[in-house]
Amino acid sequence: MNADSASHGSDMRQLTFGSDEDDSPAWSPDGKKIAFVSIRAGVSQILVMNADGANVRQLTNGNAENIHPTWAPDSQRILFNTTKFAGATASDGRDVPSDNKVVGEQIDKKMDLATVRIDGTELKRLTNGGGYTYASFSPDGSSILHRRVDGAKSQIFIMNADGTNDHNISGESTLDGWPAWSNDGKRVVFSRRVSDRFQLFVMNRDGSGVMQLTDAAGEFVNPRWSPDGTKIMCARRLGDMNVVIFAAPK
Repeated sequence: MNADSASHGSDMRQLTFGSDEDDSPAWSPDGKKIAFVSIRAGVSQILVMNADGANVRQLTNGNAENIHPTWAPDSQRILFNTTKFAGATASDGRDVPSDNKVVGEQIDKKMDLATVRIDGTELKRLTNGGGYTYASFSPDGSSILHRRVDGAKSQIFIMNADGTNDHNISGESTLDGWPAWSNDGKRVVFSRRVSDRFQLFVMNRDGSGVMQLTDAAGEFVNPRWSPDGTKIMCARRLGDMNVVIFAAPK
């Protein structure tokens, strides 16, 4: 639907049809295509279509789980999580951890990062060993931000776009998640577990200058910067899940 619609969503248009479950849509930066996840025969696959829903193309195949598609700035490649290289399938554990300290699934521990071109060619593996999720390219395409799971640790890392020089920017903190770039690529907003609940924090891309943004009841997760860098949107769980927007730090 149009963002400035006065009809409160009544003019929305359906883009996918059929009995398959489709979710996690992501616009290409040029606005011409949409990547999404479709559960086909019980397996999550990455698909891409034109912005009007035409020309649907399936980019992944097989029994591996493929989730969380995001785009390279050039709109030619899609970054995603996959269990293809670990040999894991959906039946290998999609349960949410019982302690719920980090929202995710057991199969996250078997997720690696890969890219694929929008025509389905040049599938490229970027990581080894599993535990790589919530990944995104920096605005200039030079780096990839992601969450990494290692045993009980959930920390934020940055690597070069080719998968080299992967390094921790969470420091000593062991329960961080949902990282997202600022619009200029200089800072990262994320959730950190403090006093038994997730609150929002921001830091420089090298891990310095950590600042807490929220200190309130509920869980603040999945933050995203606005394109102009002036606002941050996130989900807040306090009973029901709600979306909140507030001014970004300067």
